Amino acid sequence: MAGTEEKKKEDDVDTGTAEEEGKPKDEECAATEHRDKFNPTAYLNSFYKTASEDTAMQIVLFFLPGILYRLPQKVRTVLDLGAGPTVYLPIALRERAENIYTSDYAPANRDALVSWIENKSTFDWDNVCKWIANIEASMETGKQMQEKTRSLMRAVLDVNVHESPVVQSVVWKSNQATENVPEKFQVVSTVFCLEYSCETLDGYFRAVRSACSLIEDGGFLIQGGVLDATTYNFGGKTFRCHRLKQAHILESLKANGMATTAEKGYKFITHDDIFLLVSKKI
Repeated sequence: MAGTEEKKKEDDVDTGTAEEEGKPKDEECAATEHRDKFNPTAYLNSFYKTASEDTAMQIVLFFLPGILYRLPQKVRTVLDLGAGPTVYLPIALRERAENIYTSDYAPANRDALVSWIENKSTFDWDNVCKWIANIEASMETGKQMQEKTRSLMRAVLDVNVHESPVVQSVVWKSNQATENVPEKFQVVSTVFCLEYSCETLDGYFRAVRSACSLIEDGGFLIQGGVLDATTYNFGGKTFRCHRLKQAHILESLKANGMATTAEKGYKFITHDDIFLLVSKKI
């Protein structure tokens, strides 16, 4: 659920430019404070209002189809783990997924997800939908893409990757959801989340372990984030995070029975320190 232009903005904070221009200094927040201090409206307006203006968003959306191509043509269950208030991953998965579950740690973000599912959201996802449609060469309108995705949404979950069980409760459930929320999913996606949920390497390893525990045997992890960032900021707040290295990613995947070679189902893409990967549980 973390933001995108971290490295650039971290530099701005470090140099004190904001204060020199007469702007108040950001409030510094611990990773654990996402629950109470995360503002979904400010976040969406900062990073998702128009995908064409955010470099990290461009990179993620541009490379996402190549990652999704490595999944089965039809995916029974998908969990977007730590989605924040965002829905671009479910939208990108709308042609493959049969049942989509989404989740977050912060109550305000879960409320934003429910609002979007119930078509009551005040945020306009049309620009992001157009970006996705352009990459897919799809003729669907943003409204059509969102309606199709909404029809696949089964539940919104309260999650915490640093506790057991990871899924704490179900906060919203679709009338179409005839079965209970699965204990494991065929695909777990988590972008701008795991390294932002903590500030230490041990915390990151724990978060990856939690994510992988939700994947069924032979299932897939889609993971994305930013390498070498220590903070990100928006809406007058700066959140601290773990400084992630590629070696940390590989070590954590190996420790949890996930593929780290192409032959076994692993693909890693990186550009400007933004990364996306898919790994199969072996």
